[in-house]
Amino acid sequence: MTTLIGHEQQRTQLAALARDKRLPSALIFSGIQGIGKHGAARELARQLLCSNPESPQGGCSGCRTCSLFDSKTHPDIHELCFSGDKGATVDDIRKTLENMSLKSFMGGSKVAILNDADEISTVGANILLKSLEEPRPETFFILVVANPSRLPSTILSRCQRFFFDRLPLEALQQIANRLGLAPLNESAAALADGSATGLDALQARADMYDDVKSVLDKAFQGDATSIGRAAQEWGGEKNQLRERLAFIRTTIRKKLVENAQDRSAAAVWGNALQNALDAEYLVLERHVNPTLCILKTLQSCNRDLSVAYQTTPNQMPSLAEILLDERR
Repeated sequence: MTTLIGHEQQRTQLAALARDKRLPSALIFSGIQGIGKHGAARELARQLLCSNPESPQGGCSGCRTCSLFDSKTHPDIHELCFSGDKGATVDDIRKTLENMSLKSFMGGSKVAILNDADEISTVGANILLKSLEEPRPETFFILVVANPSRLPSTILSRCQRFFFDRLPLEALQQIANRLGLAPLNESAAALADGSATGLDALQARADMYDDVKSVLDKAFQGDATSIGRAAQEWGGEKNQLRERLAFIRTTIRKKLVENAQDRSAAAVWGNALQNALDAEYLVLERHVNPTLCILKTLQSCNRDLSVAYQTTPNQMPSLAEILLDERR
């Protein structure tokens, strides 16, 4: 029995592998934050630990092991989180692996869920590697990550990967309903960008999204006055800069999807999306002037540039190349 929303295809496949005793001992669940990867990992763990021989997806909910799992007192499930100031240490990893090497307390499987495993240290990854190379029978490791490329290749090669895509609007609305939130309007849904993280705050932030959308529409029309005013205003919003940059990226991505069949418009929004990604990196990581980065990004949204984007896409320097070269 399960109440998880979304990712039916991946979850059904995982449940079938577990039921048929064909599930690999090491798995990677990857995808953006807030889409339910951790929930899918716990759903699979509950099924693996369920004592019912015909355990359905997510476990039977009627046996003692399911009851222990729900009360978070099951002795054969271990979870670590590697993000934040209190992320798991090397000693935490060693202790968990020692527990995983022992015989199952309940006589069944043992499961370790490693959240934000892409933030594990190099030392921690090397310690984990041995357990992945020589897994014990009925022992499973589920690594939940946002960016699998940050994991060492040695770990990637020993895990079967499952990708979890952004949640569709219908799934987000179901989650909002379950949380007792108001129906998602168009702005809030676009702002969510397929993630359920912070749904309760999206409605309040929808005005910022509408502001970004309006300016991007004007940028596409080549309205230099609106572009300059917006760049100056947004670049000075120090407390909201990270969020504003994310809104710009999210909105441009939405416009690219909407205009996928229009070669001219798609060329503009595709190039603008790369510039928006560069702008986030330049502002947040390299501390380049935010007003300048935002201005250059908005200027690249002009539909009049579509011919250049289509004819010489590989010859056009990226925003990062332009601005970093200017600083040298």
